[in-house]
Amino acid sequence: MKNRTNFTSKLLLASLLVGTIIGADTYKENYSVNKNATVKQNDNFFMDGDFQEIIRFNMIPANEQTQDSKEIVDKLIQTTKNYIKESKDIRVKLIGHTRGTTDDMNEKTIDSDTYANKIQNWFRDTLTTQQSDEKSKSYAQKVYDTLVDNNISKDILVLENRRGEDLAFSDATDEGIDLSNRVMAIIYVLKDKVVDKDSDRDGVLDSKDKCPTTPLGEAVNKDGCPLDSDNDGVYDFEDQCPNTAQNLDVDSYGCPLMRTLHLNFETSSAKILEDSYDEVEKFATFMKEHPMYNAELVGHTDNVGSEEFNMDLSKRRAISVKNALVAQGVNASRLKAFGRGELDPVASNETPEGRLQNRRTEVILSH
Repeated sequence: MKNRTNFTSKLLLASLLVGTIIGADTYKENYSVNKNATVKQNDNFFMDGDFQEIIRFNMIPANEQTQDSKEIVDKLIQTTKNYIKESKDIRVKLIGHTRGTTDDMNEKTIDSDTYANKIQNWFRDTLTTQQSDEKSKSYAQKVYDTLVDNNISKDILVLENRRGEDLAFSDATDEGIDLSNRVMAIIYVLKDKVVDKDSDRDGVLDSKDKCPTTPLGEAVNKDGCPLDSDNDGVYDFEDQCPNTAQNLDVDSYGCPLMRTLHLNFETSSAKILEDSYDEVEKFATFMKEHPMYNAELVGHTDNVGSEEFNMDLSKRRAISVKNALVAQGVNASRLKAFGRGELDPVASNETPEGRLQNRRTEVILSH
């Protein structure tokens, strides 16, 4: 009876000792936490980047060096090199993951190297936050080193460890635990930056330049177009008549072509009717204000009557216009009068409206 009591006492004491050791060791483990610990910061590339592509690769198992994992890493290396060859601005992020941790990540204790730690591990499979942190870093670091060994610049590599925060598989099975220990690789490709140039070196960037091929050295306006001082549609550097009056049709050199005076005459007569005097006065004013111009006055008729009569009538009407302009103060030496009869119609002579348009006096200006 005494032996049985001693045995029972020893068993109870041993049980208490083991329980005490296990309990004590639980509070001696070091559960240090680095929130979202990142091994290498890389400015605000991932936060602010405007990405053309984001390429995600299959997971790289951390505990297996299989043919599949080798192929994934080889593909990662080749894809990265292809983008580098294309001068793309890229970053390669390597994220280490582990299985789920078995501790409270907010609990901070001291790790124990005592025999009690070994006894505890007989009773449970543990992975502390600290261990998870170290393992996830080391997993990503291995892939990082492989890329560096294959001449991938460290400047574009970014390491991140996520510990067991993003489980991909259940920890309920050994297979799930193994698969959660992994590295995820992602390539971020920035959109090409559009470099705004000033191709014609006129001081206006191409994106705002409405005339991107302005000759070198020419003065330009705010739109990057050469100056057109007289607003005739011909740039100053091409304009051989740089002071063309407003509202005149000009040729490709910026010189006046012609204008039309719509005057009314008495039937079959060269006498200008009173309702056309204002038109004559306006043109006379123009000629006096722009003494650089000379004018050829060309009379035209419709096709009513003979060709000979119409030719004579058109000439007499042109002379009448010349005389009216001289009477308004225009120097006669600047004016010449011609007749073209019915030779140059601008509309059909089959209708009253068309014949009215054909009865006109054209003014051809010369500089």
